[in-house]
Amino acid sequence: MTSLRARLLGGDRAVGLFVQTPHPVVAEVAGRLGPDVLCLDQEHAPFDIAAVHAVVGGAALAGVPALVRVPANTAHHIAAALDAGAAGVVVPRVESAGEAAAAAAFARYPPVGSRGLGPARSTGYGRDIAAAVARAADETLVAVQVETRRGVEALDEILTVGEIDLVFVGPGDLAASTGLGGGALRDILDDVVTRTHAAGKAAGIYAADADAAAHWGRRGVELILFGSDLGFLSAGVEAAWLSLRKPT
Repeated sequence: MTSLRARLLGGDRAVGLFVQTPHPVVAEVAGRLGPDVLCLDQEHAPFDIAAVHAVVGGAALAGVPALVRVPANTAHHIAAALDAGAAGVVVPRVESAGEAAAAAAFARYPPVGSRGLGPARSTGYGRDIAAAVARAADETLVAVQVETRRGVEALDEILTVGEIDLVFVGPGDLAASTGLGGGALRDILDDVVTRTHAAGKAAGIYAADADAAAHWGRRGVELILFGSDLGFLSAGVEAAWLSLRKPT
């Protein structure tokens, strides 16, 4: 089976959603409904390490690769997500080449990086270490999130970090950081995508609605995360109640 990393670096598109609920059944149900990837939002949702491990397992039961947006750019958080069997990590709020290089080092085994070896799911609980290290070199996706003015200003430097595979741009935080919206914000997002592709790396983005997802798909963005489990739950419950309250 082709890995998510190979698909994205080869120019294929993967469309998925954020998972904010720290329970494996949610990932399993969502994964069986057709997404190409699930991204656990450990940055903004109540995921501890045990929950990350369980929910990555739920995604695996559905046959869907899981990414983890870690809460911080630390060796502990990045290694724990990958040890749980995640296909890769999304590292938030990266604003310099140094921060990007640190994220890559935390995610890669020596001699390329500094990730430690352990008896976790990713290594068959210690029974598959040599093969796991070889797989990780080919299959572990390392994405950095550019979502601030400083991140955009440092983008060209960030893109020189060879072990970074994908730049994921966050429209919401970028709008807050720059104070821009509408066409001006979209121009910045488009420029990030253009420069990322020119550097030979894949691009990713969050799409708040289907129109935005379609736009960025036409634009050639490889990883599109469209909504979240809680967002879809909220919209579904609201639609159901509105339909019940309509006069007959």
